[in-house]
Amino acid sequence: MEAFPISLTPHLFRARYVLPMKASPIEDGAVLVRGGRIVEVGPYRLLKKTFSGKTVDLSDLILLPVLFNLHTHLELSVLRFRLTPSGSFISWVKALIRKRAEFSIEETQKAATQALKELWREGIGIVGDIGNTGLTLPLLRESPFIGIYFREIIDFRGKNELKNFLKGSFPNGRFLYSLSPHTPYTVSPLLIQAIKSWTRRAGLPLSIHVAESPEEILFLKDGSGPIRFLLEERGQWHAGFRAPGLSPVAYLERLGVLDEKTICVHVVQISDQDIETLSRHRVRPCLCPRSNIFLGVGLPPLPKLLRAGLKPCLGTDSLASNDRLSIFAEMEALYHAYPEVSPEIFFLMATLWGAEALGRSDLGGLFPGARAEMLALRSPATGKDLYRSLLENPKKIEVRLYVDL
Repeated sequence: MEAFPISLTPHLFRARYVLPMKASPIEDGAVLVRGGRIVEVGPYRLLKKTFSGKTVDLSDLILLPVLFNLHTHLELSVLRFRLTPSGSFISWVKALIRKRAEFSIEETQKAATQALKELWREGIGIVGDIGNTGLTLPLLRESPFIGIYFREIIDFRGKNELKNFLKGSFPNGRFLYSLSPHTPYTVSPLLIQAIKSWTRRAGLPLSIHVAESPEEILFLKDGSGPIRFLLEERGQWHAGFRAPGLSPVAYLERLGVLDEKTICVHVVQISDQDIETLSRHRVRPCLCPRSNIFLGVGLPPLPKLLRAGLKPCLGTDSLASNDRLSIFAEMEALYHAYPEVSPEIFFLMATLWGAEALGRSDLGGLFPGARAEMLALRSPATGKDLYRSLLENPKKIEVRLYVDL
């Protein structure tokens, strides 16, 4: 793993293939970088004619943008391999709550530090971290990643004021601070609306778990089932709540929180009407298929999402419901589940569409003006099946990051 610091000296990165993401792959391509920004992308034979500076020959490697992991819970990394699928989503949630309480702050931060290193090794450069303790904030401040910390809010009774969740924000250029109502069933409707109002004014994305389990569908339909029992056990039940009788997507639409800056995570238990609603509001779905498989809740209907014009991004969720923090593994899972989807789409989900979900026009691709956040892969992939070959040979990929620190 290598990193190149920002330099005013121009660097020309030559690679066997360059994957700009906004254009077709370039064989024997090159990327010209100056001062941490991409100046030009094209065939090496053309760029070298007028280039004066340092050439970095990546030999047989493939150069592309760093990958995005827009939904992970780093503070749950201490639970790796400590929970097992139970066949019941709510039983898993209860086990998570019990097990999490067994670990100290030091143990939690140590595991999160190791998780950050794993993300880096997996070629991930942009992170959306979800947390409700703030324990990962100092780690993110000192990390080489770009991204956003979503302060997760769980308050179904609606007793807290919004200002209580705005402490510790750190807009430092590389990482931003936003808010995340946990789910439609663990945050009061008024608080969900207040959170969205704040993120709209701030111009920030909002992230929320949506339609992840059958239990969620049942609860919002008639207010019954395991979720109600859990809320009562946790002292979170609100006696005045009346089930909307709607799907989670339709409920959030009624609350007025769906737009192009809303990241709806999971979207597994959704209907065709829900998909039309998401498309109409230009919502950003974030898919975490390996977590969904682990929990036995199903898979998101990716082909239908794509046909509706939606642009999903990818996340791993936490190590409490996944054994890896690998976006390559998430892409591979979806590729095998939906072989009819063009292989290039999975790489767009992992790069350019992730940047769009964050509202970052300077990330997600290799193009003039973009930040030089790049990833080099070693793979036998070649020719017109380049993307397919990358997905079918994940064990042969060696990751090196070229990130401006």
